[in-house]
Amino acid sequence: MNSGVKEPSFFYSEASKDYIKDMTTQYWENEVNEVIHRADLACDNTFIFTHRWDMERCETPISFSDSIDWTYQYKGDFEWTVNLNRARFMAELGQSYWLTDDEKYVSAYIRLMNDWLAQNPLTENEVHESKDRKYNVKDTWRKLDSGIRITNWIKGYYCVKSSEQWGRTEEETFQHALSLHGMYLHIAYLPHDQQSNWGFLETNGLFQIAMLFPHLESTEKWLEAAVTRLEGMCKLQVFEDGMHNEQSPMYHHEVLHCLFECVLLAKKNDYSLPCTLERSLHRLFTASLAFVKPNGHQPMISDSDHTDIRDVLTRGSVLFENGEFKHQAYSVLDFEGIWYFGKEGFSLYERLNPVEPSFCSTHFDQAGYSIMRSSWKSDAQYVLFDGGHMDIIRAHGHDDFLHFDLCSNGADFLIDTGRYTYMENEDRRYFKESTQHNTISVDDQTISTYVDSWTWENIAQPVDRYWKSTDLVDYVQSGHNGYLRLESPVEVKRQLMFIKPYYWILVDTCSSHDTHEYKQHFHFSEDNDVRVEDDGKIHSKAKNGAELTMISLHSGIVSTESCWTSRDYNHKNKSTKVTCSQEGKGLVKFVSAIVPDSTMEKTPFTLKEIDVFDTKNQLFSKQAVTAVEVTRGINQEVLLFSHAGPNSFQFSGCHMAGEILFSRKSPTAYEDIIKV
Repeated sequence: MNSGVKEPSFFYSEASKDYIKDMTTQYWENEVNEVIHRADLACDNTFIFTHRWDMERCETPISFSDSIDWTYQYKGDFEWTVNLNRARFMAELGQSYWLTDDEKYVSAYIRLMNDWLAQNPLTENEVHESKDRKYNVKDTWRKLDSGIRITNWIKGYYCVKSSEQWGRTEEETFQHALSLHGMYLHIAYLPHDQQSNWGFLETNGLFQIAMLFPHLESTEKWLEAAVTRLEGMCKLQVFEDGMHNEQSPMYHHEVLHCLFECVLLAKKNDYSLPCTLERSLHRLFTASLAFVKPNGHQPMISDSDHTDIRDVLTRGSVLFENGEFKHQAYSVLDFEGIWYFGKEGFSLYERLNPVEPSFCSTHFDQAGYSIMRSSWKSDAQYVLFDGGHMDIIRAHGHDDFLHFDLCSNGADFLIDTGRYTYMENEDRRYFKESTQHNTISVDDQTISTYVDSWTWENIAQPVDRYWKSTDLVDYVQSGHNGYLRLESPVEVKRQLMFIKPYYWILVDTCSSHDTHEYKQHFHFSEDNDVRVEDDGKIHSKAKNGAELTMISLHSGIVSTESCWTSRDYNHKNKSTKVTCSQEGKGLVKFVSAIVPDSTMEKTPFTLKEIDVFDTKNQLFSKQAVTAVEVTRGINQEVLLFSHAGPNSFQFSGCHMAGEILFSRKSPTAYEDIIKV
């Protein structure tokens, strides 16, 4: 161990107990009540998983009358089993003891600790013999869950150990648990863990054992191994653009949480970590800021729930004293943040001035996500566009090439449908396949081929990606090669231009020598009232009264059907899906304007396709170029999309050269070459 670490410091100590109780009760009464409620249930051998960061939520209470069956599967879902064995309730029993001074929570902590250890013994030989099972020894001793479990036990321990009930026997039992987990987590590490979020969740547990309990045998080598692994994983898993390379906001934040705890604990103990760790953590926080929705939640892409991430940004604000993070975070230090940072952190957060982020729209070059944002306000216009590859290890990635989410005026409109379950069934397939995302399909075929919950074949790759952001417009494009595998191959491309903050123009093109049926799929939030008008316009009204209209220039069939959306694991809602269909050969295109009511209410909005000529005044075909003219009262804009590469174009009184062009004709003339 570092010679400077004599008496290891945890995130909180007995001296901070009264302050934590007073401040959490004053500012976070609901969170306090939720923690105590779950702890009360645990006292009665009843368990629910409703914490916002429980990875697989389950609101149904499951009770055990006598001994707990630690291998129980609710409705056959193994994810319930692993949540039980991750033991967040042990941390919450400790928190509830400090919040109430009720000794029943200490009694329950001791009883559950003894019961779990008695039912789930482990030997070093068992660990080594499980190598061919990736060191997942048994259902209750998996690497991932063991790393999470011991950190929850430690959080509870630092609260309950001050009780008179906590004697030598309890301390020896707890120390035995630490040794078992340390031994297991030190041995059970494979190259796949180095590449997976699992590695961070495992290593956080090993790091905390070694840092906080240096008297245990082998902690010096455990700490060295943990730091080496963390540094290697940061280099391997955290993209330069700040996104975790599984490209799932949910697991991005699980990795961020683990790295945050390690970095903060090292700081509290004056332990020097490689600079890569803190730099990577800052990039992860910055990515969270970049993709956070206007309502403070993460998008539901790639196995993510609709989780509020303002608590994450709040903690990042304190750790890095960063006003940009605070701009999108809570106004006061969050519930868990008070436990992590105490009085000093609370005061720092109060003094920290929120600063509007220096960027607004942004692009994740490695992850392939593009964020279009009109402002940092809660009623901003917002799009997340997925133009990147499937995640690195093909685990949590969905077949969502060219999908986009859209929020407007404080409401969700177009959304990812979520994940719902990890069980191997038709629901899992439904939520992962491309036609349940806002994508384009050919002949009702999916983009990639679903094999099972964690396996794909014929995985599509992105092509022709491009991004540009200016003060007036954001532009993104991407295609993929998924339909080149068909007997009659098809090239697919999506282009989206945001005229800030007024509207989007969407151009989807499909090109083939033969005739195919093409469909756009649009999934609306479950609280939207969606209708298709006689002229083909799609109109959606959200629960808060915000409205959105999609105006199409193409002819085709527009239909609605019911679909499922899932904002949380184990929970799904009926919603509305709109499909726009065309059949054709050669270049077939869908051209649409997506217009928030805040634009249409102010001035009349019209959209029309216009002719385009070359320098010899020859008319370009509609398959070669698309140009649309938008009129908003006295404002008029023209957008040109060439489907045959850059050229010199004459249109609507303009003469411009390039591939993607934008011209604002009035009230002030402005021209911009978006892509040459």
